[in-house]
Amino acid sequence: MRRLRRLLAPAVIGAGLAASFAFPPAGAAPATGSTINVVVDSLAPLIPARGGDLRISGRVVNSSAQPIEQVAVRLRLSSQPLSDRDQLSDVANMPLIPSLAGPSDTAIEESRSGIDPVLRPGEESPFVITVPLADLPLGGAGTYVISVEALGTDPEGAQATLGIQRTFLPWFPKGTDLNPVGLTWLWPLADWPARDADGTLLNDSTPLSLAPGGRLADLVSVASLNPSVVTWIADPELLQAASDIANGYQVLRDGELIVGDRSDDARSWLAALKSAVRSSLLHALPYADIDASAARRAGLQQDVVRAITRSPNIAARAIEEPVEGGIAWAPSGRIDKRTANLLAEAGVTTIVLAAEAMTPVFSTADPVLPAQTPNGIADYSTGVGLIDAVLLDSGLTSALGSRQRTRGEIVLARQRFLAETALIATEPGAKPDRVIAAGPAEIRWHPTAELLNSLLRATSQAPWLRPTTIEELRAAPRVPRTKATYGTGVVAAEISAQYMGRVRAAEGRLDRLVAILDDPSTVGPAYAAALLRAQSSAWRAEPSVGAELLASINAGLLARTSSVRVLSSGTVIFSGDAGRVPVTIANDGEQAVNVGLALIGQPSARLESVPLAGIRVDPGKKVSVDLEARVVGGEPLTVEVQLLTPSGARYGSPATISLVSTAYSRAAGWVVAAAFAALAAFVVIGITRRIRRSRSWRSPSDPGTADS
Repeated sequence: MRRLRRLLAPAVIGAGLAASFAFPPAGAAPATGSTINVVVDSLAPLIPARGGDLRISGRVVNSSAQPIEQVAVRLRLSSQPLSDRDQLSDVANMPLIPSLAGPSDTAIEESRSGIDPVLRPGEESPFVITVPLADLPLGGAGTYVISVEALGTDPEGAQATLGIQRTFLPWFPKGTDLNPVGLTWLWPLADWPARDADGTLLNDSTPLSLAPGGRLADLVSVASLNPSVVTWIADPELLQAASDIANGYQVLRDGELIVGDRSDDARSWLAALKSAVRSSLLHALPYADIDASAARRAGLQQDVVRAITRSPNIAARAIEEPVEGGIAWAPSGRIDKRTANLLAEAGVTTIVLAAEAMTPVFSTADPVLPAQTPNGIADYSTGVGLIDAVLLDSGLTSALGSRQRTRGEIVLARQRFLAETALIATEPGAKPDRVIAAGPAEIRWHPTAELLNSLLRATSQAPWLRPTTIEELRAAPRVPRTKATYGTGVVAAEISAQYMGRVRAAEGRLDRLVAILDDPSTVGPAYAAALLRAQSSAWRAEPSVGAELLASINAGLLARTSSVRVLSSGTVIFSGDAGRVPVTIANDGEQAVNVGLALIGQPSARLESVPLAGIRVDPGKKVSVDLEARVVGGEPLTVEVQLLTPSGARYGSPATISLVSTAYSRAAGWVVAAAFAALAAFVVIGITRRIRRSRSWRSPSDPGTADS
């Protein structure tokens, strides 16, 4: 037995607690050695006090292949409270093995309750245990481990513990002397921004989240009951989307564009949010929660700056209340140095990180004990100076992120959260100005309303807690910390470089499109915002939806770009080596454009042509122009007719024509004629010489003639 304990939990066994109260992750199946699975569905009261009753209800399930007789349940309670958070973590992460129960807990016989004479395989039976808190052997204030154990007859016929479930019970009776720890709740509101440049939703995710019972609706309704307890942090894109949905929207369903039917829900959600933040202050994240690290690596720093600087105004317009910007939430809780510098340069003054991103540095002269949880605030150095780093407590984040599919899992998550905060409040040397930060690991969180309701109520009611704002957190004392390395694994979690390359190419198309428009404001801002949405950190977890959004944006850009095009085609024949090339430009768009035009030879060395600029084409009209060109060589020349932006950049896809010069065919004729004339002259000269020679041979002065 002792050897098994040493192997499983040496640190906790040394403290005399862990082996007795092993507690698995919420919702875990019974471990080896358990034949009965104990599920705790409720534990009340939320904040135990003297004079009340402790009531625990749940179910026992026979997880073995044999019937179990004489099934009963009873409570066990640790003899002492836990001494630190390391103990709590060790206990919480050990498997459920009933045989590990040791002498450091006490069985509460008064709580024993029979269940069924026989519990068959797979059968479950409910239980309710009610016991006056005064009857429990609770000593001083602190966090105790409480267990529900299932008893039954083992295969040898003896009564034994066949299953156990453990959780935590903070005990702070009235009059307990302690300094409550400040708790700053960071309450993020963000979604997956799947809206294209026309405002069309690619799916129903956001409207459904805003509807009653939806994820975002629950977050607002729960916090609205305790608005002063939470610090609202919202993505302006979500607020903008909710406002647009409230005014009517279109959504793609099964590939078809239909009119959405959740506008009333969006209006109600916005009204509830406006009412909740009226007595507090909403903090705006960068627009669409842009993946700043990935954008910086892709050379899109200006997009990060734009997402930060424009977000407060967008959020303020949506909720019609003052909004504070300058806050960013690092995906995965980490950020690299260069991205932090970029954020600070753009105006970010506060960044939310995981506590592991900045580890405390303790020294012998430091008044803060190493065993004590430091405040959830730190100085983060950047290239432009110090900014605030809000550090989310890892234990609280873990509790918020634990499984919450069943009532039993919700109870375990709640008690773990309360136990973590209670242990922080009772750490040695705790000071009255201590403040910690609670929040989820990811801003698109989905906790249950039941869990959040209980935790927010506890924040206001628990004697070891006091609700604080982010301003109070910023004012709290700080300890020195060192930055953890960003890590290749965190880099790999960013939006891929290939995807960001496609975003950058789309931005180039947009730049060329707005450059030719008479009024760029009718198109540019909508597409620029859509491209910021395409860079949202949301697509780290949903890359296929991000790719679909980017494809939709590109399709819209292509359609608009193609509305201004060259109609010319075929072959143009010059009577000489130079001439005019007639070109027709069509504008099927909704506003006038200003373009240039150039001829590009293939190869370019065979064509000489000066581009035209300042060609205005009104909407729905066509314009014809002539370009001067000179062709070198007699073979037909393939030429691209390319539209240009006012700055000379290529616009759209070129048309293709063929140029033919007749100058070289005439020159070739003259060459042939000259050659023929020269040949004829050579023939005449040759004949003439032969005739002369012949006459000279027949002359009388010739000696041969006299002999004849």
